[in-house]
Amino acid sequence: PPVEAVRPAARLPRRARSPCGVAGLAVTGLTRAPGRSLLGAATLAIAVVALTVLLGVTYGFRGRVVGSLLGDAIVLQARAVDYVAIGLMFALAALAVADVLYLGVRERDGELAALKAFGWPSAALARLIVTEGVGVGVLGAVAGAGVGLAVTLAVTGTAGAAVAVGALVAGAVAVLLAGLASVAPAVLVQRLPPARVLARE
Repeated sequence: PPVEAVRPAARLPRRARSPCGVAGLAVTGLTRAPGRSLLGAATLAIAVVALTVLLGVTYGFRGRVVGSLLGDAIVLQARAVDYVAIGLMFALAALAVADVLYLGVRERDGELAALKAFGWPSAALARLIVTEGVGVGVLGAVAGAGVGLAVTLAVTGTAGAAVAVGALVAGAVAVLLAGLASVAPAVLVQRLPPARVLARE
């Protein structure tokens, strides 16, 4: 079918293994198409970097930082419009995570329908998708907070407690948004008609 030409290549497992529980299936689902999962995490990481630096400037340096980067003097100043822009970045990142999870559900609808037909409750399938979303969020939060701290340190020469707290807050926002973004795909999984999907397979 034509759709096979546009589907991303999925990495095959090196050896057969049986994932244990919801968390194991979530990890398997995320590593099946690692490029797509990393793309969703990267969009969150970019927003986390921006929020980490901005919170560090706002609360660690009283809204204004003067430093040097590659020998040139620069001034960073936190403004309200910057927070609006970062809010939009987080919104787009949440949409990207929801899209990643939705594509994963559509590609695995036969497997998910089989689990439902074998007796898995709808709540467990929804928890599986939410766990995948939170996994993407944690990956993006950790990477973004680390890079944000490194950028702040490179620009200002110091990264105090306020900057570290800003990184934690930015990471928590990313994980929370990833969890919320997974709600719509989780609802889609709960409404899968097992008989129709399995008959199509």
